[in-house]
Amino acid sequence: MEQQNIPWEAISTYLNDTSDKKNESIIKEWVKESPENIRHFNEIFNTHQLTRQKPVYYQPNKEQLWKELMNRISPNQRKPKVVGLSWVRYVAVAAAIVLAFFVGRWFAAPSQMNQSAATAEYAQVIAPPGQRTQMVLPDQTKVWLNSGSKIKYPASFSGKDRNVFIKGECYFEVTKNKHKPFIVHASDVNVKVYGTHFDVKENAKNDQSVVTLLEGKVEVLNSNNQSLSYLDPGEQLKVHQNRYQKLKVNNMEALIAWTNGMLVFKDQPFEEVIDYLENWYGVKIKLDTQLYNKHHFTFKVKTESLREVLDLISVITPIDYKIEGDHVFIKSKNRES
Repeated sequence: MEQQNIPWEAISTYLNDTSDKKNESIIKEWVKESPENIRHFNEIFNTHQLTRQKPVYYQPNKEQLWKELMNRISPNQRKPKVVGLSWVRYVAVAAAIVLAFFVGRWFAAPSQMNQSAATAEYAQVIAPPGQRTQMVLPDQTKVWLNSGSKIKYPASFSGKDRNVFIKGECYFEVTKNKHKPFIVHASDVNVKVYGTHFDVKENAKNDQSVVTLLEGKVEVLNSNNQSLSYLDPGEQLKVHQNRYQKLKVNNMEALIAWTNGMLVFKDQPFEEVIDYLENWYGVKIKLDTQLYNKHHFTFKVKTESLREVLDLISVITPIDYKIEGDHVFIKSKNRES
């Protein structure tokens, strides 16, 4: 692959968190072309991280980066083996596009933090649409990011609290530290723990935040840090416009199956299945209103493509579908064209 084939300008916007849909599409299509492009993106990204450049606008030195890249990739070197996660097919691209860079911006106002945290540098990791990724925080807490989600966290947890900020859906396995609480800040809720396993999900469609506890104990607070409720394992709190509802969860495994590279549906309505498929594949799906409140599904998605999943649904449900780029249209076969 020649140097001029690398989409430098699109990558530059990614490294500076100024990318738009067009640039995201350029990079996404480029890394899909070959495993070598994934390796090249990783090398460019790693070189940028090592140099720790922090200008207001990052303009890559193409000659320098290319030289560094060629020095680190031997033409006769064997292709690296990808290991570690069960959903290798997805994480290969996710690992290439996930961004981490030190910045001084916040999801929440600095006034919510103590003084030491307010002056800390923060890193950001993003899971692009249709991809999932996993990371480890400075305190060894494990975090899984679902499609389109992001997290900001300090380079070190030096304050009295361990504060992180999220958008989207993240699953946490928090390292225990009874002297330093771990606090997740989402748009509408804050979740305070000392060591536990839980999931925080923001649903932009219905303006709802959902906290689900698998292990340990958590306290859920509103955006003003007023306590809403404590959760025990197997419980879930749904928050919508300062109103909240505590529920008992019966399909816990299905709710977090995405962390193991699967989607699991158990007697779930079609419209809810569509929400998950949109997020999973990074597409927009328009569902015929005739199909609402009529069909429920029980099945699993592992490595199947979106077309394969829709073909499966069409076997048991009278639907037709059309895929146009990242838009999908599903209609009832009973509806006249």
